[in-house]
Amino acid sequence: MIEFNKQFIAVSPFITLDENDSIITKKVRYRTVGDMTCTAAVTSEAATIDDIISEIVAAKTSERGETRIDDRISETAMEDRKKNGYF
Repeated sequence: MIEFNKQFIAVSPFITLDENDSIITKKVRYRTVGDMTCTAAVTSEAATIDDIISEIVAAKTSERGETRIDDRISETAMEDRKKNGYF
């Protein structure tokens, strides 16, 4: 994965790396089953559902707001996906 705008993005054929990107390995989980081009990972040591619930309860910010990559790209990125038939 790479870190982009303080978010962890899965490396895949769907993203373009630039010369400044460094591929890193971290233990993560995803808030939801989503498209890797618009959902970032959350650093996590959770190994069970109970561990995940404990992390969520202790969190000070919403994972939804923290993991939507489109929100960091532009104010209209999600609406642009809708217009282009993504949903």
